[in-house]
Amino acid sequence: MAKVVKKKKKKLGKRSFSGGGKGREQSPLRPKHVEKKPPCSHTCPSGNAIRSFITTIAQAEKLGKTKDQALEEAWYIYTNTSPFPSVCGRVCPAPCETGCNRKDLDSAVSINKIERSIGDFGIKNNLPLRVLSEEKKDQKVAVVGGGPGGVSCAYQLARRGYGVKIFEAMDKAGGMLRWGIPGYRLPEET
Repeated sequence: MAKVVKKKKKKLGKRSFSGGGKGREQSPLRPKHVEKKPPCSHTCPSGNAIRSFITTIAQAEKLGKTKDQALEEAWYIYTNTSPFPSVCGRVCPAPCETGCNRKDLDSAVSINKIERSIGDFGIKNNLPLRVLSEEKKDQKVAVVGGGPGGVSCAYQLARRGYGVKIFEAMDKAGGMLRWGIPGYRLPEET
């Protein structure tokens, strides 16, 4: 005698994940791409685009660029956020390396050395800093203090076309970079 097998009807509105999930529902919504900062950039106090300048240097040969072309491009990526690549490469305590997820695989990327190379290359080749606007604004801005914060502020304002004047109490600008860090760690010409 033939055996009768009843098939269960699927309930409408419920779909299971591929792979045979029992009774789980699949959302009808599409996944959303969420842009996240890489851990090195996330922990960088200067907010530098670390992944961008490292990728530019690392993929230079693949893209048919010379080492000098890659370093020049990296210089412009770096100086978009900070005018001090050579200084940061020498004195930054490198929280970016602490946040590097590569350290779990072998060791963290030595970002300080890369920054120092980019900065020294830019200084050696007299690379100019780019302006963002050729338009000269009527407003003038006074920046009190010629330390790294004041110089960075003046730099970003000047790139945008503002007239900037830095007021410094000491005879030379530089703040703690000049007066607080010994010369063997940060040479004066840097």
